[in-house]
Amino acid sequence: MDDAPRSEFELSSPRRWTLIAGVYAFGCATVTALLLSDMLGLFAEVIGLPAALSMPLLASPALVAGAGLWWALVERLGTVTYPRGAAFGLLTALLTGAVWTGRFVLVWGPEMLTAGPVPLLVGFVLGAVAVAGVLVGLPITFVRRRNRTRSDAAGTANSL
Repeated sequence: MDDAPRSEFELSSPRRWTLIAGVYAFGCATVTALLLSDMLGLFAEVIGLPAALSMPLLASPALVAGAGLWWALVERLGTVTYPRGAAFGLLTALLTGAVWTGRFVLVWGPEMLTAGPVPLLVGFVLGAVAVAGVLVGLPITFVRRRNRTRSDAAGTANSL
């Protein structure tokens, strides 16, 4: 058994992984925003975001949503499964998209969501980020599962 005292500032593994998941979600959302920058740049401009920071700003809700959803879906339940990881990515992406769709509605009004090609563009972007969200949820789940397996094996060896 490990008798070393824990530091007050040391994060427990679930908390550490929750923070990692939030930062990971933000990084993946930033990359996705950069890949969709032609379309999202126009969107950022019409909702009043500064052009130089628009892609990281568009990704910023994923930091909080990613951490919260990882905690709720994976760490709190103590079960690291690929469906939960995919759900984490999907819901993080959709929640991030919903935040910015809400901002668009606040700036332009709800009637603009039905004007011209706007519903098609919103649907395309939400669909693209939903697929990206599912895909980015799987690697962090894989790494977390490997880390958990390794730490479980180390805990068993220490208790012998």
